[in-house]
Amino acid sequence: MTTAVRPGWRSGWRGWRRSRPFAAGLLLGLGGLELICVSWVGLGFLRFTGTAGAASWGLGALFVVAGVTTWSNPALRYFSGVLAAVLSLVSLVAANLGGLLLGFLLTAVGSALALAWIPRQTPSVPEEEA
Repeated sequence: MTTAVRPGWRSGWRGWRRSRPFAAGLLLGLGGLELICVSWVGLGFLRFTGTAGAASWGLGALFVVAGVTTWSNPALRYFSGVLAAVLSLVSLVAANLGGLLLGFLLTAVGSALALAWIPRQTPSVPEEEA
C-alpha cells in the first residue's frame, strides 16, 4: 500500500526551512518550553514555586515568542537574538539556574544561531554580452 504524497511537499518544506533561521527558532522554543516544564513539573522532591517559578514561566514564554518570531519574520532575527541572549543570562539568576542549565544552554545557542544566520543569496545570472 502506498501513500499519496504531493510531489512538491518536501521541496516546499525544505525551501521554507532554509529561508529562515530554523534551528535558532527551534532551540529558542525548546529552551523556553524546558524552562516552563522544569518549573511546572519540578523534580518531585524539589518544587520551584514563588519568584523563581514565576520568572521561569515569564522567561519561557518570551523565549517561545522569540523562537516563533525568528521563524515568522526572519528580518527581526537580530532583535529576537539579542533579546534571547540577554534573557538567557537573566534566566541563570532568576529562573533556577536557567532551568537547571539545560534551558540556558538551549537558549544561548539558539540566540547565537539567530544572530549568526545570513539569508541565502540567489545566484545572479550573468548577462550575455552582445
